[in-house]
Amino acid sequence: MKKNNCSSETVKKMQFISEQCIGRTSDDGKDICKLCMKQCKMLNEFTSAPKELFDRFLEADHIDPIIPYSCNMCSDCTLVCPKDLDLKEAFLHMRKDIVEENKGKSPLKGHKGIEMHQTLSFAKMFNTTKESKVNKRPKEEKQVKRVFMPGCSLPSYKPELVESILVHLQDKLSGMSSVLKCCGKPTYLLGQEELFHERYGSLQAEFDEIEADEVIVACQNCYNMVGEYSPNQRVVSLWSLLPEIGLPEGALGVGKESDLTFAIHDSCPTRSVPEIHTGVRWIMDQLGYEVEELEKSKENTTCCGMGGMVGAANFPLAQQVMTERASQASSQHMVVYCASCRDAMLIGGKKALHLWDLVFGETYTSSSSFDIKPHRPFTNWKNRYKSKKCIEKTYEGAPGGHSK
Repeated sequence: MKKNNCSSETVKKMQFISEQCIGRTSDDGKDICKLCMKQCKMLNEFTSAPKELFDRFLEADHIDPIIPYSCNMCSDCTLVCPKDLDLKEAFLHMRKDIVEENKGKSPLKGHKGIEMHQTLSFAKMFNTTKESKVNKRPKEEKQVKRVFMPGCSLPSYKPELVESILVHLQDKLSGMSSVLKCCGKPTYLLGQEELFHERYGSLQAEFDEIEADEVIVACQNCYNMVGEYSPNQRVVSLWSLLPEIGLPEGALGVGKESDLTFAIHDSCPTRSVPEIHTGVRWIMDQLGYEVEELEKSKENTTCCGMGGMVGAANFPLAQQVMTERASQASSQHMVVYCASCRDAMLIGGKKALHLWDLVFGETYTSSSSFDIKPHRPFTNWKNRYKSKKCIEKTYEGAPGGHSK
């Protein structure tokens, strides 16, 4: 480790950013570039320019952990950087170094809850694997072996939505197995690299035992993690799949008589996946709801504030990001396709629904009731357990095989 408690690899990343960044104040007092400063609240909290911040890192004897753990890991800064500098990657490497120096754990008290979340997320009590016997195909058959992976945040939100999605998939696609397990992204973001690979390995083992060809995910983080760490499986987002298989018949036109307009917030982890953006808007059109397109949307979307688990380390900063993002919508009603984004928009002051609420729910109008705050942790875990039972129930008495 170097004197600033960072590895040589991290120091090289710092030096590269310091050398390449053009953000500084000129002799006549005018700012040069600093486009990222207009984009990122985290940078503004700790510096006047990235170059100044990374110069300070290089000269320091010790880096305050709160700084790298305040990054939303959303790449909003890279989105506007003329040199495509990846500050997120540098902050992630700092997190890894901090964890290594602290015997495998983050030194921040707020992360104890994240560590407990991850321990429970890989506990048998909250996980299940259900394999369809339809998957027991003869070798000469070419049927695709599919696995539905709902992730963490959606099962924590509404178990009945998880069940409804699975039933719809089973109705439209043969050989549908299910794996309820975390992808390990929170462990990864804490910087616990070795533990992440161990945990993801347990998820990969479930895919391999089923001999899965395709993993259908409901979560944008799962989309990225499975896409990167499961090279033998094809990852498919539900949002790009639905235009191919169709919506449940009862959902078609359900919003035509609604007096609401829903502003769409696009999730930043999949801002570079246009088929997801297209699928989401196709769904809203099929439902019949009016939509508001935000200025920062699709490939230019911005973070909801939940990214990087900043709320656990620096909640006032995370709340600022949530409030700013929510304020960018004229409508008081927002639709999201990530349960964590929904929580962020609630904290930001909006009436927010998950897109699945609109697909499987009632017709929402101005007289409908809306949650005003996110669930408490106990409710989330109770729902996670209920989601497990809902998944297992759909295979009972059907040609869907064993449970693990």
